[in-house]
Amino acid sequence: MFMRKFKTGLRFLGTLFLRVLLGIAAGYVWITGLAFIGRTIVGNLSDRYMDSRYDGLRDTVFHDIIHPIGWYGAWMLVGAAIIWGFSQGKLDIRRWLKKGHA
Repeated sequence: MFMRKFKTGLRFLGTLFLRVLLGIAAGYVWITGLAFIGRTIVGNLSDRYMDSRYDGLRDTVFHDIIHPIGWYGAWMLVGAAIIWGFSQGKLDIRRWLKKGHA
């Protein structure tokens, strides 16, 4: 009896750990992707016109827009992964949607 509960608890912790790790990786990809997009779009404008007319735009975009959106989005992904890990597949969104449409 004890061994069965121990295995179940270990499986729960392993699944939780893997899903949280996946959420952290997704958050990192989110931050990196946003920084890449911002650097590609705004950074090219700033580098193309060397007379520094787009330097203020670059600072505004990176520090005021991309940085907060990236971090908030990453924390939301980690939070979603934690909820996904604790639910262990018990949250059935399709069932909730069927109840709402019925």
